[in-house]
Amino acid sequence: MEAAGIGEIEVSEAGFSLRLHMQSVVASTPLAEAPKAETAFKGVRAPGVGVFRLDHPTTGRPIAEPGQTVRKGETVGVLQVGQCLKAIVAPADGVLGAALIEDGAVVGYGTPLYGLV
Repeated sequence: MEAAGIGEIEVSEAGFSLRLHMQSVVASTPLAEAPKAETAFKGVRAPGVGVFRLDHPTTGRPIAEPGQTVRKGETVGVLQVGQCLKAIVAPADGVLGAALIEDGAVVGYGTPLYGLV
């Protein structure tokens, strides 16, 4: 709201009303220096929420092995949501590290799954 220069918004419908009012806040102390960002994780992250599978559920064979050279976009694991399977792909070319999560573990969006060197 501040960026748009809006101080107040009100929405009303039958049986419902919402009012947002922006108050100015003046900092009495100077802002502290922002903490330094951690080193960015360079590896494979979960593309969503589901059950992480190292072995393909229909074949029982590993999808990728640690130490394997992978290309960007290559499938390195599977995320299972109910009966649906979603490919977990390498974000860049590299050598796949050991899995950071156990097979069958429930993961959330962005959970680190493999290191990539």
